Amino acid sequence: MTACGYLWGVPAPTRLAPVAVPAVVEWCRSRRLRRPMLVGGRSLTATPHGLGIVHGLEAEGLAVWAFDRAASPSLVAVADAVAGYSFENCDCVIAIGGGVAMEVARAAALMTAQRSPYRELAAEPGAEGKPVDASGIPALLAVPATPAAALAVGAAAWIADDAGIARPIRHPALRPGEAILAADLIAAVPSAVGERSAALAALIAADAGVPDPELAGLLADAAAAADPMRAALGLAAAVEGAGGPRRRIALTAAVASGADFAATMAALAAPASWLDGVRARLGPPPGDAPPPDARMVRAARSACGPEDAADLDGVAAAAGLDGTDAPRRRGRQGRVA
Repeated sequence: MTACGYLWGVPAPTRLAPVAVPAVVEWCRSRRLRRPMLVGGRSLTATPHGLGIVHGLEAEGLAVWAFDRAASPSLVAVADAVAGYSFENCDCVIAIGGGVAMEVARAAALMTAQRSPYRELAAEPGAEGKPVDASGIPALLAVPATPAAALAVGAAAWIADDAGIARPIRHPALRPGEAILAADLIAAVPSAVGERSAALAALIAADAGVPDPELAGLLADAAAAADPMRAALGLAAAVEGAGGPRRRIALTAAVASGADFAATMAALAAPASWLDGVRARLGPPPGDAPPPDARMVRAARSACGPEDAADLDGVAAAAGLDGTDAPRRRGRQGRVA
């Protein structure tokens, strides 16, 4: 229980399904919802499997609006999704695909019911800022396809605001009503993408304070594609209530300057026996992706409360960066120069 009086870390109800479409249709019909907004990436409308889901839902009588522009967990993407939700007169939000889709869908559901800008909302109930109006937040279903997406099935929305600064918001009303693990959707994800996503999920979970032994399910050689998904879902509740100082820096760097989110998380990670294996799974970062710097640390710090800022300062110091003053750099022997 936190100071705000809410108990975090409550897992969302989860259902296993062999095929996504019948499970989603059942969820909608049981709640008398007929106009869902699907939130996903380009694969939602640019791949045969994604189109098959959209057309399958339409064939069952649902008036589907497919938002396929969840390419970045930014306020720009959220605003675009909210506009589509209102224009199409949707009545629920379904996040389908990767981790970015989960964040954009959750934040879009949040902002459909708010009159205050995202950056003015309280980070959690009882915190400084405008209280979240939970009364109009629509029903939310999560259909994750990757381990990082499964890890994001919780009550925290990680979004960068209009200045590109990571501002996570936690509220019990943001927890999905249900999460569906659909075997056909998970099987459609290329194995290399699934492995990279599991590596990223391990970095995010470690940043949230999950002990190394509990990361084993994400990093072990999986006998089935669903194994790391189940492991990630099991850790989602723990990640929900955490601050995540490295995640703040990495998300700010990714949205504000085009840095690679996963590579930045790996660069900031604390030493661990599993870290080399994670970096190998992630592969080399894009050649034009800038490394984390003190400017990004200071930007992320500006959105922190006192406790989060202290954690972030510790991460920055370990990385040879100074989030409170001028940048520092490491000498050849790893010392701060």
